[in-house]
Amino acid sequence: MDIDDMLKPDLILDNLEADTREQALESMARILLSKGYVKESFVPAILDRERKYPSALPMEGHKIAVPHTDAEHVNRSAILFARLARPVEFLSMGAPDETLSVQLISMFALHEKKQIGYMLEVLINAYQDNDTLEAILNAQNAEEIYALLRGAVGAQMTGEKPERDW
Repeated sequence: MDIDDMLKPDLILDNLEADTREQALESMARILLSKGYVKESFVPAILDRERKYPSALPMEGHKIAVPHTDAEHVNRSAILFARLARPVEFLSMGAPDETLSVQLISMFALHEKKQIGYMLEVLINAYQDNDTLEAILNAQNAEEIYALLRGAVGAQMTGEKPERDW
């Protein structure tokens, strides 16, 4: 699995408008559907999984959600990333009674079930770096977000340290 196979410049959403986590997730899932990455069943599946297994990472600093669902709903693997126009409330992964204000969402769709745990670990490790999240929040546009993500997530996938010029 290679970062360039999954993360594409047209899969970066900047300034996504949403008033709730459900709106954000449905909008994102429908984009993956419109591009052929997922099946129609992905849209309700991602919303259902979020209700059962909240996806906001409870870490220090900026908060990010990493929603995903089962491989059976996926045609081909992708990472869709959104910076929201304003934060929305998500429930915390591992502590579903805790609400977190999230402005960044990294939705992934994997065609191979055996890769889901690996990708979740990669993304969590990449996003634990608050400097990376700060840089993404302050990026000028989707192209800059793409470059930052490609560096941070790609470095986790290859075991290298991400290059930083911010």
